[in-house]
Amino acid sequence: MRTILSVIFLFFGACLFAQEDDEGSDRIYWSDWYRLEWTDFQDEPIADRKIAALSNIALPYSYTTDGEGSMTVKIQVCFMKNESWSKPEQHNNLLLQHEQLHFDIAELHRRIIVKKLMEAKFTKKNYKNLLKEIVEEVWKKDYRTMQNKYDEESNYSKVIKQQINWNKFVQQQMRNYANYTYTEVEVSLINFD
Repeated sequence: MRTILSVIFLFFGACLFAQEDDEGSDRIYWSDWYRLEWTDFQDEPIADRKIAALSNIALPYSYTTDGEGSMTVKIQVCFMKNESWSKPEQHNNLLLQHEQLHFDIAELHRRIIVKKLMEAKFTKKNYKNLLKEIVEEVWKKDYRTMQNKYDEESNYSKVIKQQINWNKFVQQQMRNYANYTYTEVEVSLINFD
């Protein structure tokens, strides 16, 4: 009997993108062909913030298992339109590209999680904790560290040379993890009885 264990949303909102799953949706799921548009930033801007835009990106994931032989993990990255904002008077293509790269960095870290899931030694005793550890290590630590470094080094897109360097770096990393684009992963639960 399969047990649905949970759907967990981890949000990160601090200047941080995918494709709409249906009309009127407040989420855009990452896709290599969809690029953010200013109309995707639907929340009201916070006037006293020094930044020109804020992207709120989530990592919804869920898992199911029979508790014995296998576990299936569904994991995606989505841009939360109703929780992301921009200041229209500061709109420009470079800033929009900067925000898109935040979304791409999120997708990169989702792929890193998928790779770690595929390499992990899950058992029927450790699968819950190990899944949580992998997601938290990559999403809450590595992902946030990279996002903060990106904003700091590019000064929120104002240092063009650094913005270009980051664009190249993230594109290369995405190619390095091209084999981990799965949004659904099935892993075996090894039994050590």
